[in-house]
Amino acid sequence: MRSPAERRLAYQVELVRAKRLGAGITLDETWSDRLRARWPHRLNCEMSCGPGWSDIIEAVNELIDQEGVDPITFSQIKEKFGGLRQYWHGLDPVGRIDALIDAAEEISEGMCERCGRPSKMRRSGGPGGYIHSACDDHAIRGSAIIRVKTEKIGRGVFRIRATKIEDGDDS
Repeated sequence: MRSPAERRLAYQVELVRAKRLGAGITLDETWSDRLRARWPHRLNCEMSCGPGWSDIIEAVNELIDQEGVDPITFSQIKEKFGGLRQYWHGLDPVGRIDALIDAAEEISEGMCERCGRPSKMRRSGGPGGYIHSACDDHAIRGSAIIRVKTEKIGRGVFRIRATKIEDGDDS
């Protein structure tokens, strides 16, 4: 079951995707330049993930604008263990930004990092191999579908993540 933040973000992602497609903007390697131009201070950081997640990143930033909690700045946005990780600085007294960031991680794990289509978590290279979220078209050849169970434990300003990886099924 999705959290309220996940439902809100999923809806915003669909709005962003519809606006992008309506404007004729395709997913390509210039996605980060387009987003940096819109939020130059907030996104003045390394962004090392595929274009398929650009709609999530844009939706997160639009919702941050709606929250009115500036100044928020990101220090890094990247792929890690098959999910989108966004590291940020700023004040978030009621935890809304943390909830959006957690929701973005959850949504990204079911969205292909290359094209944004629905995907599955996969591992290439056997145990200890590279974990990625990809559709069938963009999966690394020979990768196995896996299930990733993540437990998030909040501790003050730190969040601890415990991840368990299990062999998946092909359904």
